[in-house]
Amino acid sequence: MSTSTVLLAELGEQSDEVSDRLAEWAGPGLWELRRAGLLRGVAPLGTVLWAAGLAWAAQRGLDGRPGEVLPGAGLVLAGVAVRSGLLAAADAAAARGARRVRAVLRGRLLAAALPAHGPARPGPGDAGFGESVTGEVARLTEWLTEYLPARTTMLLGSGLVLAAIAVRSWFVALVLVAATPLLPANLKVIGLGTQAAVHAQLTAVRRHGERLLDHLRGLPTLIGLGAREATVLTVREDDEELARRTQAVLRVAFLATAWIELLITGTLAVVATYCGLALLGYLELPLVPGQLSLGTALFVLVLTPAYFAPARDLARGYHARAEARAAAELIAPLLEGGEPGPSADPRRSCGALGVRLAQVTVRHPGRAAPALDGVSLRLAPGAFLAVTGPSGAGKSTLLALAAGLAEPTGGVVTHERDGLGGPPSPASAAWVGQPAHLLPGTVRDNLLLARPEATDAELTAAFGTLGFGELLADLPGGLDTPVGERGSGLSSGQSQQLALVRALVRDASLLCLDEPTAHLDPVAEARVVAALRMLTRGRTVLLATHSPVLLPLADQVIRLDHGRLR
Repeated sequence: MSTSTVLLAELGEQSDEVSDRLAEWAGPGLWELRRAGLLRGVAPLGTVLWAAGLAWAAQRGLDGRPGEVLPGAGLVLAGVAVRSGLLAAADAAAARGARRVRAVLRGRLLAAALPAHGPARPGPGDAGFGESVTGEVARLTEWLTEYLPARTTMLLGSGLVLAAIAVRSWFVALVLVAATPLLPANLKVIGLGTQAAVHAQLTAVRRHGERLLDHLRGLPTLIGLGAREATVLTVREDDEELARRTQAVLRVAFLATAWIELLITGTLAVVATYCGLALLGYLELPLVPGQLSLGTALFVLVLTPAYFAPARDLARGYHARAEARAAAELIAPLLEGGEPGPSADPRRSCGALGVRLAQVTVRHPGRAAPALDGVSLRLAPGAFLAVTGPSGAGKSTLLALAAGLAEPTGGVVTHERDGLGGPPSPASAAWVGQPAHLLPGTVRDNLLLARPEATDAELTAAFGTLGFGELLADLPGGLDTPVGERGSGLSSGQSQQLALVRALVRDASLLCLDEPTAHLDPVAEARVVAALRMLTRGRTVLLATHSPVLLPLADQVIRLDHGRLR
């Protein structure tokens, strides 16, 4: 077994669930990553060429034949060009492969966070998903571009250089072979702490992001409660903890790099000492060649660092592998059960939709009392059901279950279509809540979230259908009017009207309305009520409201109190 094989066996992938998962994730870019490894493995041929050219030129100059130096110089230039071209092509291939892997993985994470079919699973929150999609997926980059190709490069590149050295000096090649096994044992010990340190750092990053987002969202409340100083202290403590964990990761990375450099420097010193003594004729040891030419000595001295270069890259990638494994442990739970469902669009294509809840119970973590307790009801296709009750009675939870946005702790929720029952799907529902949730962009961007293929003419017609033609005319840029974060730049009434237009554009079979007129002035409320008369025609509607103005629109009114029907 060769020394490169021994090193790879020691530093190789662990056969466990995390490694299998990383290998699966790397699949979409594996061809490009292998290509990068092969190109980097062949690149040392350029180093061999320019080392040979340098040795040729030096030997000819020493022999007093300066006219023969030029071919050696040309060989040096050719070697540099070959090496540079191969490395540039390898870097491009690795970047393409890593980009493809990141894109696929981020798509899977978004599908898990925003499923097209079935309820969203409980997750780490907005900041946690955001950190996973951006920061934690990005942590895989060096593992993809450095470590995976380096395994191929180690076998091919180091083998080529070692063969070239052995042709000129078998003893130097033997010294290098003897030094190689010193690498893996020490790196394995260092690696034991690397993954734990990186995992702690990534966990701290995610936790800090979640807390910071919560503090920013609740900043007015915190200031009103006089908790400003306590909040600042909490954020400072989180910053200091993250800094400590980052320093721990950097210490481990420095230790790994320092050991590699120490080994390479020591081996180079041994080779240089041997070459110097052999050149001077001072070496007289049994079985050890005692004479070297200047060209040979220069050739092996130049190639000794090149022999260890793939090992250096692999060691650097070993830290990247530990970082990728730590990131994978955090990302994997978010992907479980998060594969996208069928691509069919069931919004209005298969007739009216009914909803049935059978002995449904919902319990939220950390709360003793259930949000819903043994609720049973049936909403017939095309019916309009209004749900009233005090705040905290479970109205929003009931709507979320009906829309397929949440799962019950007990009981069954089904969507009924053409006499057949099936699991609830958000793809069949449109949701209008208060406040309306609008994303940064333009009015058009927010409306196209409901149906990306909708034309400007259809969007404009939706305004007219709901009687909001004046709203569109009052917007300074029409459909191109910019919308800020959380709908800034629009009044609450305008935002709510846009949410209703978006629901009409979506054209879903089930319409869930969660307090659609809350916090609106009488004029805006009257406009919304008039629009609801048009929007709810021909649809199954579930309305949660405190407003008596909306109750006459419903076919049936039920009351929830402490999670139970009254």
